[in-house]
Amino acid sequence: AIPAHLRRAVIARDRCCAFPGCRQRPAACQVHHIRPRRKGGRTSLTNLILLCSFHHLIAVHQWGWAITLNPDGTTTAVSPGQQRTLHSYGPPARAA
Repeated sequence: AIPAHLRRAVIARDRCCAFPGCRQRPAACQVHHIRPRRKGGRTSLTNLILLCSFHHLIAVHQWGWAITLNPDGTTTAVSPGQQRTLHSYGPPARAA
């Protein structure tokens, strides 16, 4: 389970599903370990990302897409076999 304080921090950082091109709101999202815990991934802000149910359960866990959180806050998703690479353009701007 993801501690509540980390879930809040991931939501504050990502603001929506972080899969490139998706804008599902946090209520429709789950917190995903980029590097799985079973492979030594930590439950830390730098290893967690917000993904909607479809991108988390289907694209990543069933279809095998890999997602990377880049240092600038953007994300890169790579399909199995690396035929497709998608890039995000950063979190949406906060409303003034």
